[in-house]
Parts: sequence; C-alpha cells; structure tokens
Amino acid sequence: MKTVPAKLLLTFIATACLVLGLSSSLQAKKVEFPADDPAFTFNLPDGWTTENGPDGRIYCTAKDGFKIAFVASPGVKSDADAKEMLPKVITAMSDAMKCQNFKSDEMKSGKVGDLTLTGVEAACKVEGTDMSLNAVAFAIGGKYFSIVGASTKEVDKAHGKDMNDIIGSIAAAE
Repeated sequence: MKTVPAKLLLTFIATACLVLGLSSSLQAKKVEFPADDPAFTFNLPDGWTTENGPDGRIYCTAKDGFKIAFVASPGVKSDADAKEMLPKVITAMSDAMKCQNFKSDEMKSGKVGDLTLTGVEAACKVEGTDMSLNAVAFAIGGKYFSIVGASTKEVDKAHGKDMNDIIGSIAAAE
C-alpha cells in the first residue's frame, strides 16, 4: 500500500474545506419578512444583500445595484384594496423620480404556485434614460405585502429571471 505524503494530504484537505466552504456561502440567502414577526420567507439569488429600511421595509440589492423593496401593506385588506393602491404607488414612485413621459400598463393578476399576485408596470424617462417601475401586491395569512422596484429598463430586463425566482420562492413562514 502506498502512503500519501502528509503535505499532499493536508493540501487536499485544505482544498476540500475551501471548496465546501465556498459552495455553502454561495447558496441562495433565505430571508424572513417582516423581520420582527415573519409572515413569509423568500430566497435571494447568490450575491444579493439585504438592508433594513424604515417602517419595517427590507431592501434587497444585487451586485450590480439593482434594488427591490419588500413592504408590509397594513392598509390593504383585500384584493380590491391592492388594485386601488398599486397605481398610487407607481405614480408616487414616478413623482419621486421626476419621471417624464410616464406611462403605466394595465394591472395584471396571476398565480405563481399558491400565491396570487397583482401587479403593475410603468415606464418613463429620467434625464433621458429609459426606466422601468414595478409594484406587486400579494397576501399571505390574510396580510398584504408589496414588492416595489425601479431601475433602468436594461437592468430591469437583466433581472427578470432573478425576480421570477424570488417571487417563486415566497412561502408562508413556519
């Protein structure tokens, strides 16, 4: 039987530990929301970060700066309320961004798994740059929540799969 030199064995073990350590740190990040009394969880893609904001919001940011916010919507008590709120949210976002040529799409509703979502998209220009604005509302456990975001049209399109994965991962907290 041939023995492996100690230095080679240690190198192998160190490499294995490094690979295993990196693979676990590259896994999607599971986030609970709201942080103080979680109603649901969702997964963020590799490399995304979170930051707590005012009123219990949580901001989720990709490596390239693409940012979305999860927001509790306690004033929304029904799907009808959500449909009334979303255009106001999109308009407020547009106003805050000083959008020009603002155009909002029709509201859409649909299911992702067991989750029913209602959302609205809008487009505008800010200092000549094409922008996309998005707001989605959904209910879990009788409470309503929103996901909002605004970015350049190009960056928004680049994160379409990420957003589908995030929304598809939303599940009631245990």
